[in-house]
Amino acid sequence: MKNTLLILLILCGLTVSSQNQKGAMEISISVSPYPTTTNGEDDFGAIGLASFEYFISNKVSFSASFFSSNNTLISNNSKTTIHGYGFVPSIHYYFINKEKWNVHGQLGYGYGFEDRTLGNIQNSALSIVNVGPGAQYRISDKLYAKVFLPYFSAKNLTLNVESARGVAVFLGLTFKL
Repeated sequence: MKNTLLILLILCGLTVSSQNQKGAMEISISVSPYPTTTNGEDDFGAIGLASFEYFISNKVSFSASFFSSNNTLISNNSKTTIHGYGFVPSIHYYFINKEKWNVHGQLGYGYGFEDRTLGNIQNSALSIVNVGPGAQYRISDKLYAKVFLPYFSAKNLTLNVESARGVAVFLGLTFKL
């Protein structure tokens, strides 16, 4: 009887301490600062990210993220506005998966386009790669604060130039469905 009770308590403890479960779903929205330099002038904008994530196990999930960026949302010194839009599917692996918080790594590859006000090309194809760590902290029963620090590279395939490269800091909120 004591062994059975001990096993049940351990199993309950493991179940309670695990935040993410197979079949769980969540949606999130996050934003990152987007500083750029165009024609020697500094601009400042933002990248917005809306994601849907599905857990295929307690430690592995797939996400579909839609992004939109604007390099001159706050400051437009260069007089060149660049809007980007796209879709990046990703895989996540949760290294730490607790009830109050988790830490994961993410790898994604996707496509999009950017619209530049340069006068010669209006829509250019993008290739996007991101890889990096992220974490979430539970605020309430279904709401989490989120931070993600991806290294990403966005290449403009039409112009054959690098549109963006480096580490970004995304802050946002996640809602468990």
